[in-house]
Amino acid sequence: MTFEEFFAKKKINLETLKIKDDILFQELKSHFEQMGAKSFDYTKKYLFNPLRNQYPIEA
Repeated sequence: MTFEEFFAKKKINLETLKIKDDILFQELKSHFEQMGAKSFDYTKKYLFNPLRNQYPIEA
């Protein structure tokens, strides 16, 4: 699973996140690449709901 697929599954708009908070975007991408999807999901679980609310994928 790619970084983009992972965030699409979590319903978080990466394009908007990158525009609004590039530092956080780069940090998350770096951690994802180092950990892999499973570990990243487990360690960053607390971040997904706030990010989903701030950067939702438009339906």
